[in-house]
Amino acid sequence: MMLRQSLTLAAALVATSAFAQANTQAPAQTDCLVRISTAPAAWMIRSYDPFSGETPQATFNITFINDGGGECRFTPIFDLSQPPFGLSKGAGKEIGYQLVNLTDSQNVTPWAGRSMITPSTPQLVLAPNESKTLLYKLVVNQEGAPGAGTFTQDVTIEAQGQGFTSFGGARLVLGLEVLPSARIGLAGAYSMNKGQAVVDLGELRTGLVQTPLQLRVNSTGSYDLQVVSANSGKLRLGSTDWTVPYTISIGGHAINLSGPGLLAGPTGTGYRSDSAPMPIQFVIGDANDRRAGTYSDVISISVTAR
Repeated sequence: MMLRQSLTLAAALVATSAFAQANTQAPAQTDCLVRISTAPAAWMIRSYDPFSGETPQATFNITFINDGGGECRFTPIFDLSQPPFGLSKGAGKEIGYQLVNLTDSQNVTPWAGRSMITPSTPQLVLAPNESKTLLYKLVVNQEGAPGAGTFTQDVTIEAQGQGFTSFGGARLVLGLEVLPSARIGLAGAYSMNKGQAVVDLGELRTGLVQTPLQLRVNSTGSYDLQVVSANSGKLRLGSTDWTVPYTISIGGHAINLSGPGLLAGPTGTGYRSDSAPMPIQFVIGDANDRRAGTYSDVISISVTAR
């Protein structure tokens, strides 16, 4: 089980002539003037579950339009509005990412503050009133997210000509939304039968059962455990009324099985993987004067990230 939260970011589109908005003169008819349209204005990878095993990635379009009267020759580059490089929540560890121009298979990631241009980097050529749309892929380092939340970075996409001349640009937000998420698993003495973990408590005797069993939890932050007993804390002989009471503890914390038992995990933010698995212990109540047979109960343990 998981909780979901959503934060929508928006980026304003800026269209300028070489970012020289202070120049109020209209461009000459022979000038190159590039207008850049991003779709959408915020490149967000939404609702990513870090335990899904999938790489967070998405594709987006940028359209370049020549609003000038002359031919435009330029290279689209990405420039960081404010270093350091990486997606973040404003503090803490940054998440690495890559930007790839899929149209010409160029890596345009602004690792050093801006996209790297080499002599072999192709230029985009636009005739007056012509437009072209390029396809880009944003790929985020799935191992780098420090926890749940929305991580962003502001960049500028710029049409750069020779001699670092800028023919136009637009501001853009790159981002990753990491969902609160958690996973649980068992370790120790159990077997699987039809998708269920089966724990053999041996011969029922009053007292602590010496069964090595542990619960492992991985989460993006804080979490809660819920434990539900189908028989409300009783081992039952088939469909009869013969029962044996028992109690359970997880990580040394006793769970009330008369109803849904709740156990709060550690507080705080950031990924957590319990370095010491939490032992699960069973204590059998009065087992005297019971009919012979196999007594059982079904326990459901679920985790909710918060």
